[in-house]
Amino acid sequence: MTAIPGPTSPPDPLTRLADGIWVGVPLTLRKLSAGLAMSTVDGLYLAARPVVGLVTVPAVFLTGLVVGVLHPGFEYVFTEALWLLLLIALVGAVSGALGSYLTLGFALGDLALGAHPQWETWRTDTLLGIPAQYGSQLLTYALFAMLAVGVPIAAKSFAAEFLLPPSVPRAVRAMVGLGALVVISGLLVWVWTQSAPLLVRPVFVWAGARPTVEAMSTTQESGGWIVFLAVAATIGRAAAQAVLANPIGKGGGPDRMTQLEDRFRTDVPVQPLAGRIPLVLRLLIRAAILTALLSGLYAAYWQAGLTFLVLFVAQVIASPLLPLDFGAYARFIAKIPRIIRLIVVMIPVYLLGAVVVPMFLDQTSFFPFLLLAIVSAVLMTLLSPHVREAPPAPPTPAAAPGTEEPK
Repeated sequence: MTAIPGPTSPPDPLTRLADGIWVGVPLTLRKLSAGLAMSTVDGLYLAARPVVGLVTVPAVFLTGLVVGVLHPGFEYVFTEALWLLLLIALVGAVSGALGSYLTLGFALGDLALGAHPQWETWRTDTLLGIPAQYGSQLLTYALFAMLAVGVPIAAKSFAAEFLLPPSVPRAVRAMVGLGALVVISGLLVWVWTQSAPLLVRPVFVWAGARPTVEAMSTTQESGGWIVFLAVAATIGRAAAQAVLANPIGKGGGPDRMTQLEDRFRTDVPVQPLAGRIPLVLRLLIRAAILTALLSGLYAAYWQAGLTFLVLFVAQVIASPLLPLDFGAYARFIAKIPRIIRLIVVMIPVYLLGAVVVPMFLDQTSFFPFLLLAIVSAVLMTLLSPHVREAPPAPPTPAAAPGTEEPK
């Protein structure tokens, strides 16, 4: 005789509210962009304890808001404060969603009420004054989001390419997955610490000011501490997820964390609004964003124009817009994990930098760094070629009666 499960009681208001934040919000944002959905669902394990999931979101948002308004520990830009860089790395490693809310709070506070002394001596009533002021601030928020959101989500995505087949013992798969996630997280955070001083320059140069020593040196001199804390938080996150997941060998049905994940994954598929934008327009927008992020390296407008053109053309070549078939090359590259491709790109760029940078040591130009950044972006794009799908085979015509092959 089969037992019939009794009716389940509806979740309490606290649980429903936590589920709305951690599942409802990402499902709503998914209609706009898959990236926004992933940015607000990463760290879903925190909602396995509704109180934790409910308290952490407003806590980090308010923290970002207060920091954006008061600027504790820094005057011009957030990269001047080591304590804040450590906090961003910690929050992002624990949860990309919490990193998103931290970024949102900081951007709102800084944009609305934060002080920006570098603009006090600069005229903002000119044609380009106001766009330059707010544009430079938006670039700092993008840099903030890279560490708080981009790094943890990219690390998870890259580490997923090292998953071993189910035939491998579960303990081995878990160790390899955790090891890949930890190493990749540390590498990406280190890359961010080395790039931040150059990417933060528009905050100063667009206002006609000189960058402060703290803004340029904090990430480079203390970058090891930022990497260490991010790696430690990544390990702690993995441990927390293991505790909240259903223990190995025990029954009793799926745990709450699995139920939340299934609810997000099995929802009705939608076509995001961003995905409906024509591909050529998306490539133009992506090239424009990358060009803006590198704006602190330009000494003339033609350098920005050349950067945009090179980045756009490289993306077009690697996309399905052109009737190019990379064939076996594309299929071979697709089998190589993206983080390995990134490391492969870093080797020739490092060698090129060792030759080019010394040639400009007696100058104040950042052109060699711009050149290296463009080369890196182009190589990474060309190492991600579009794999053209084989056309479907034509249907086999039905055999005429009486012509069947003998068996």
